[in-house]
Amino acid sequence: MRAFAYRLLGQREYSCQELINRISRKWSQAYDIESFVEKLKEENLVSDERYTESFLRSRVQRHQGPLKIKAELRRKGVPDSIVAEALESMTDSWRELAAEWLERQHSGAVSFTDKKKYYRRLVNRGFTHDQVMDVLNQSS
Repeated sequence: MRAFAYRLLGQREYSCQELINRISRKWSQAYDIESFVEKLKEENLVSDERYTESFLRSRVQRHQGPLKIKAELRRKGVPDSIVAEALESMTDSWRELAAEWLERQHSGAVSFTDKKKYYRRLVNRGFTHDQVMDVLNQSS
């Protein structure tokens, strides 16, 4: 089981809950997988903080907003306190990220009909209403 966990962690970062789920699929519940992952955590081989940083970096490169990232991290089993701390560090960058995405999609002024389309797309990417409206109003 340890070799399997090392192999998984050698490929990419995992959240603790995600690692528990992955190991549980391979081994039966006869093993105490949660205490095993806790030992890995003590050895600093698995870390929710490191996983969150890595996940956040990859999603920002994809131009995804804070709401979508928060939902995905919750689904992966990362505690809300860690998610909130990571997203708080990016507070000033969300509008810039949304503006950068909009610029890549449509250069120049955006018409009213296009604003509706880009509003929906940005909200679906996980940006808040305020962030989207600020970006769309700046592009007029």
